[in-house]
Amino acid sequence: MQYDPYSRGIQEDPFPTYHYFLDHEPCTYNAAMDFYALFRFEDVWEATLDWKTYSSSLGPTLENRGQIPGELFSIIGMDPPRHTRIRNLVSRGFTPKRIAALEEEVRRLAARYLDPLLGERRFDVQQEFAVKLPMDVISVLLGIPEPDRDWYRHTVDKGLERDPDTGQLSAESLALLGESRAYVLELLAERRRRPHDDLISVIAEAEYADCDGTMRRLADEEVAGFAALLAGAGAETTAKLMGNTVVYLARHADQRRWVFEDSAARLPDALEEVLRYDAPSQFQGRVTTSDVTIHGVAIPRDARVALVTGAACRDPREFPDPDRLDLRRRPDRSIYFGYGQHVCIGKSLARLEARVALEELARRWPDWQVDEAGLTRTYQAHVRGFQNVPIVT
Repeated sequence: MQYDPYSRGIQEDPFPTYHYFLDHEPCTYNAAMDFYALFRFEDVWEATLDWKTYSSSLGPTLENRGQIPGELFSIIGMDPPRHTRIRNLVSRGFTPKRIAALEEEVRRLAARYLDPLLGERRFDVQQEFAVKLPMDVISVLLGIPEPDRDWYRHTVDKGLERDPDTGQLSAESLALLGESRAYVLELLAERRRRPHDDLISVIAEAEYADCDGTMRRLADEEVAGFAALLAGAGAETTAKLMGNTVVYLARHADQRRWVFEDSAARLPDALEEVLRYDAPSQFQGRVTTSDVTIHGVAIPRDARVALVTGAACRDPREFPDPDRLDLRRRPDRSIYFGYGQHVCIGKSLARLEARVALEELARRWPDWQVDEAGLTRTYQAHVRGFQNVPIVT
């Protein structure tokens, strides 16, 4: 048994593999790809907190061995104290007040996509709705003009795809990611000349005290990196959460009825259970700063390590009957949004978008069914979810 996070089999169904490693090999080494992996909840939890040993300085991709500066991945490629200072700066765009104020706009955008589908008996809810809404919300936050949003969403989405044979980003994907980055740099140049009331302007204009005490602003590449993080890690994971929830609620119609009997009280917790059951972000890459031994396995300094969130969320040591979707479940701890220094900065926004999306969908089609034969999955390595979710209304 080997754990290859970039394989098609893992994308389709990782859980048999996860259960093997959870039970028999909680710390493993993949010699072909030269990385280690941790699977159990407690190990992933502790490693996530221990940023001094498990550094984020090479970013989340396991293949990076230093040839790509970690900070090109934005704050997910940094460690404290710089990470803390930059995070505090960009957090100004994610205050509770600013997020709460977005709800009306999120509902308007949801209605814009769902209302034209009211006469349809069958449609692809993922492509017609779930992939569009989160990126539109991110675009509103960033300040991307409405005529450019479809292009930007498509470019980022295709740019994240991996070659199914090699597991690597294709030349086409790299080119598309470059195009999206160039677009943000162009927009940033315009915002530096004429600031707007948007997130790009806020973080481009804000000053912070760097580690040496110097007051500075983010460089253009740093702002572009953060925009890429929001578009890739934020919008894509939220889109997958929405699609996953549509599928799993359809498969558990009795639980769905219970949730929507009182959606205001029950839907937020139901979304948390879907996140645990099938986390959109399945693993996070780290690099060790010292030798460490876990479960008898010696991990050397400078080794790449995968913290396998998807497995940790199915660990029976933490979650009773973990393979059962239980929308009434109230766990004591969660790891799917990260924890500690690297807890997801956009988690409140993701929760808002998913809640509003499911409320608006259920308001129009309370008894939707999923055409299981039409389900297909994406192949984006770091993000697990559906490419197509055809529903029958």
